[in-house]
Amino acid sequence: MKGDDTLRHIPVIMLSAVEELDSVVRCIELGAEDYLPKPFNPVLLRARIGACLEKKRLRDQEVLYLQQIEKEKKRADDLLHVILPEPVVAELKATNMVRPKRYENVAVMFCDIVGFTAYCDGRPPEEVIPWLQRLVEAYEDLALHYNLEKVKTIGDSFMAVGGLLRRVDNPVLNCVRCGLDMIAAAQQMPVRIGINFGPVVAGVVGNRQYLFDLWGDTVNTAARIESQGMAEAVNLSRVAWQQVSEQCVGESLGMVPLKGKGELEIVRFKAFVAP
Repeated sequence: MKGDDTLRHIPVIMLSAVEELDSVVRCIELGAEDYLPKPFNPVLLRARIGACLEKKRLRDQEVLYLQQIEKEKKRADDLLHVILPEPVVAELKATNMVRPKRYENVAVMFCDIVGFTAYCDGRPPEEVIPWLQRLVEAYEDLALHYNLEKVKTIGDSFMAVGGLLRRVDNPVLNCVRCGLDMIAAAQQMPVRIGINFGPVVAGVVGNRQYLFDLWGDTVNTAARIESQGMAEAVNLSRVAWQQVSEQCVGESLGMVPLKGKGELEIVRFKAFVAP
């Protein structure tokens, strides 16, 4: 019985004559709950059966609670992996914290829908939110396809990075390709892409609602390039453009004034170099 998954948890009480004590010992070693000598007392047998069934009920209840705990732990773990990148989750679970780290050679990309505020003003939220949900899901799929990591969305702004937690041969080139597909995915709405390249500091902020985020001049400049670049185009800083100049054809938009940065050159992607 103990070798059968469907029978192993059924309690067994042995009834045995005194001279069969060795058999009783072997059965108890195999998992029998208890034994009574022959001739048995019906009242005592009923009490032993009741005790065994109560033990089984408590054991079944414990197993159920443990299964529920494991289910809730898995749900919490799955949610954590949705919120944070996998290497960050591993560090958080191992140390109960995530130390900010500096990363070199990271491509930072911002994608923003041009005129989204006006678009929302003329439509009910019940129409806008489902459309935005589908677009963000498409952007998430594109980021995954191009080996980029989504950092966050703020309203209609989507932020992703390349070369941060996973090695990418040319993270800027991946961002350019992803940005072009993002523009196509938006269809009826114009989209503007801004890309910069350089060092960042990344880590988790907050103690209750975790947020993995990036800081530094590279991030701020990427956001400024997006806001001041051309619509329906992938716009790059000069330092980012240098990473893809051999694979791409671009057009300089000249020295553009950026808030808090002075004037910086922005380059608009035009085409890929023919192989």
